[in-house]
Amino acid sequence: MTDLLLQERRDSTLWLTLNRPEVHNALNAALTHALTVALQEASQDEALRAVVLTGAGERSFCAGADLKESAGGMFQSENGANPIANVLRAIESCGKPVVARVNGAALAGGVGLVAACDLAIAADHAKFGLPEVRVGLFPMMVAALLLERIPRRRLQAMAYLGETLSAAEAADCALIDRVAPAAGLDTATEEILTILKRNSPAAMRVGKAALQAMGPLAPQDRLAFAERQIAELGKSEDAREGRAAFAEKRRPRWMT
Repeated sequence: MTDLLLQERRDSTLWLTLNRPEVHNALNAALTHALTVALQEASQDEALRAVVLTGAGERSFCAGADLKESAGGMFQSENGANPIANVLRAIESCGKPVVARVNGAALAGGVGLVAACDLAIAADHAKFGLPEVRVGLFPMMVAALLLERIPRRRLQAMAYLGETLSAAEAADCALIDRVAPAAGLDTATEEILTILKRNSPAAMRVGKAALQAMGPLAPQDRLAFAERQIAELGKSEDAREGRAAFAEKRRPRWMT
């Protein structure tokens, strides 16, 4: 059987490709499990600097939950956790920057994957939509992420009307960061990865966790939390190396 999730190491980047193009890379139980495990393992791999998440083919990035999964299994919670929510948590808790390479349509849970990623670049033909209401559902888990990503009015139009956004519209409302011609999507993705790899992996790891932690805090508590975090980070090996490299006008040699 064809692997549902393709994994390829390119230098210090792990590329994860949803490999169900015949069903628009829809998420089933086996694929969500494989994704969750791969992201958890990547988080612990010190040789990796970044993860790229993409879909097979040029038509679809991910169509969300596989509606043909038996007994609506993708909407059930096992031991209190939904399989797609597990993937979203794994992306958010991954100690590496996760970059969405949106090669085609992102629908329903596919939009959730994009929203969970740290950075997102899309081909100019990509579309983004939340059609769940058309099949008697609502984008509950996706909305939980989009409430902090895009304007509420835009979210409501997408969720209640099933409205679809173009790649340009998705960039305008900050759902994605960049748009590239389809033929140049890999080049644009590599440009982002090159920039990421110049920067401190320790700073990004600690910073990503800090952003997650600060989200639910009250504004006054956020600042106090940030004070503690920068004090600790400022004593790290990467911080010392960064200051030395700045003073010596050279590129840093990161320790982690």
